[in-house]
Amino acid sequence: MKAFLAAAVFAIALAVGAAFVLDGSYQQPTHSAFTTEGARVSDPGSNLIGN
Repeated sequence: MKAFLAAAVFAIALAVGAAFVLDGSYQQPTHSAFTTEGARVSDPGSNLIGN
């Protein structure tokens, strides 16, 4: 039982750490990530429903 709880705590800590790393440095908004001719992504806010 101790090994299972240790594994669960480790998995949760690893997931939280990965979320901070990925959210802080690897994600980009779509209008800056897709800047090629093949992708037609406009500025954010101009294609939202209801605005």
